[in-house]
Amino acid sequence: MNFREQLIAELSKRNTDYIASVIGTDETLFKEIFEIILTNDPYVSGRAAWVVESCWLKYPHLIKPYINEIIDFLPNTKYDNQRRHFTKYLSTIDLRELDEDRIGILIDKCFYWLEDPKYPTAVKMYSMLIVYNYVLIEPILAKELIAVIENQFEDSTPGFKNSASKILKKLYKFID
Repeated sequence: MNFREQLIAELSKRNTDYIASVIGTDETLFKEIFEIILTNDPYVSGRAAWVVESCWLKYPHLIKPYINEIIDFLPNTKYDNQRRHFTKYLSTIDLRELDEDRIGILIDKCFYWLEDPKYPTAVKMYSMLIVYNYVLIEPILAKELIAVIENQFEDSTPGFKNSASKILKKLYKFID
């Protein structure tokens, strides 16, 4: 299958699920669709990220070899849909498995996206969750994350407020 052509043909859940079903557990095909994300092509990279998410939901082991590559790509990410899918994957991983440099890159980008009002709610919510997961390893960041969340709380969307309230409740336990 020519993934690029299929991605351009139709932007829909049906098409995304179809491509994901063709990939299945085939690591070679997964690599092929993953590499399309890294092209940063405005028409297909975000759609490819959606397919990767569909594969990841069914076969989580497929994404594991690409976690470092995803983190290395984060500073070059141009599109919100890429950020949304990447932060969604990364919010589920064990951060202790990452090297220090990559954790630094990831946490720095998450704080940046969380603080900047131009980024969509989903990116902020997954970024908040990633940083919270890191706070579980390095509690010293709890106060900083609390401050960032509280600073945005009043002017945020209902979705952000819902996620933020849940995370703040957990974070306050670190400083009491």
